[in-house]
Amino acid sequence: MSSQATAQSASVADKSGFKYDTSKVEWHKFFTPGTYYRILNVNIEARTADMLVKFEAEGQCMYHRHACCTSTLVLEGELRVREQINGGEVVKVKAAGSYSNGGLGEVHIEGAGHEQAIIFFGMRSDNDVIYELLNDDLSLKRAVTVADFDYDWRTKWPGDFRAV
Repeated sequence: MSSQATAQSASVADKSGFKYDTSKVEWHKFFTPGTYYRILNVNIEARTADMLVKFEAEGQCMYHRHACCTSTLVLEGELRVREQINGGEVVKVKAAGSYSNGGLGEVHIEGAGHEQAIIFFGMRSDNDVIYELLNDDLSLKRAVTVADFDYDWRTKWPGDFRAV
């Protein structure tokens, strides 16, 4: 999708007043205060994981490095991305309706602006690592894998696996 098409879809979404209904989403606490997640799907063979992340107002995750291609769709609020580039920090703001694809190798912190934000993340890996959690000095704290997502999905949302 071209950046022009992405910008057009973002402006249409902003004017629509769309707000994602989270009343039936079963959220679990994520890595940092004010962040919650809901795993939607994991496919170990395809090395993919999809999830929703909810950031409370001003909430944010920790520094991490994307080890795979990641698609994001801002469903509500705005996504603020504090990216480390050439030893400095650049802040990008993505409004509701914004879609992006890429992120491989990016080091950043994601979070909300002054209002709650809900983001869809679709992660597609060539190996088993989805992202790497980083310490404050940006050294590796822990790699998060497709298997980690699968384990969380099966233990935190077991109802997703009951026979229909």
